[in-house]
Amino acid sequence: MKKRTAITIITLLSIVAVAASAVSVVSINRCIKNDRYIATNYRHAFEELVTGVSDLDNALKKSLLVTSSGMAGAVCSEVFAKAQTADMAMGILPFSSTELEKTTAFINKVGDYAFALSQKAASGQEFTGEEKENLKSLSDTATVLTMNLKSIQETMGSGLVSLEQYERTLKNFDEREGEFIPQTAGDSMAVAEVEFPEIPALIYDGPFSEHIADIQPRMLEGKQEIDKSEGRKAAARFLGVRAEQVYPTGEVNGKIPSYTFETQLGNANVSVTVSKVGGFVYQVLNSRYVETAQLSPKEAIDMAKTFLERRGYTDMKESYYLISDNILTANFAWVQEGIVCYSDLLKVGIALDDGSLQSFEASGYITSHYQRELPAVEVSLETAEGKVPEELTVLGSGTVLIPNSGQREILCHEYECEDINEQRFIIYVNAVTGEQEKIMIVLEDENGTLTI
Repeated sequence: MKKRTAITIITLLSIVAVAASAVSVVSINRCIKNDRYIATNYRHAFEELVTGVSDLDNALKKSLLVTSSGMAGAVCSEVFAKAQTADMAMGILPFSSTELEKTTAFINKVGDYAFALSQKAASGQEFTGEEKENLKSLSDTATVLTMNLKSIQETMGSGLVSLEQYERTLKNFDEREGEFIPQTAGDSMAVAEVEFPEIPALIYDGPFSEHIADIQPRMLEGKQEIDKSEGRKAAARFLGVRAEQVYPTGEVNGKIPSYTFETQLGNANVSVTVSKVGGFVYQVLNSRYVETAQLSPKEAIDMAKTFLERRGYTDMKESYYLISDNILTANFAWVQEGIVCYSDLLKVGIALDDGSLQSFEASGYITSHYQRELPAVEVSLETAEGKVPEELTVLGSGTVLIPNSGQREILCHEYECEDINEQRFIIYVNAVTGEQEKIMIVLEDENGTLTI
């Protein structure tokens, strides 16, 4: 009997071992598949970045040959579009804010400056001598950046630099073998950042102008600076974990000086950025790969709103959302006295498989948020609707504050409209002057809503 029992136990243990081995193989294969998927996305995004910056370089070269306001507007619109393409590609790459700080600043500045010049061109103004010099400096910088990015792309192709294995190498030198091991692309980007040429100072009426960039974030005014230990506690509270589970990873200098932390949630790394002044958590990134989508967009948006409310962000109104890789990222704007303040923007990413937090971004909110003295409405919502073209049907309306260049805000009536072909638009009419202020086209598909 004992012998039979022993045989049975051995048999069961063998079955368990085989099953565990099979599960392990399936798990490993799944991880390999996920890694390949992520690697492909990263490589494609890097190719898009190289192409976008190269096209940006070419468009800037064209701007140096412009002799009329009409052509100035067309070329500046092209520069702006290329900058947007490059910026979107950078948003997919797994680089940290420090590794892309100068590159991001340059691309944003070029796009913003081109947009400002296109607005001038629309009123019939040609480039001034100073603006031509600025464009020449930006073109020279874009040429250097293009060369650096293409160099990184070539070394990636040779195997000397690895993008898909983007866990930062702790040691780029193998002491045992005495040979260099492959660098990550992040290391190469860090080198490119060090060698980045000086970006020309641009004084103009736009959010990336030098005089605007020096403005301090409003939410940090009058707040006390915290130490790293307090920052660690703030990060832990935000994520709902113990402080001992959160580890400091570094510091970030810039417009919002910050501490950075990491923790492990399940099998995923979660990075958290906390401002040194005030202790505000303003960025969270979860590395978990979301395989499936089980939740509807409405369910995910409701979860995002609940998440914000539990962390003290009340009176927030959702606007638009985008779904990518089974993650829904929703935009929320603060509402003051019934008026939506679009400058006070938060972004929340929700995993569509289980509703967990994938990302949180509040730098815009921290920069812009404060209790405003709202201007008086001079033109009523009903009267201003007369500025909506007759061929459009108004679906909804409200009063909002929209950001303008130079960090000014304009009180507007917002009209969501639709034409006969069901193409949607948003018309903004100035609530003080009664004139059209802005027109946006709404693009909708199964992955969300965007405005251009």
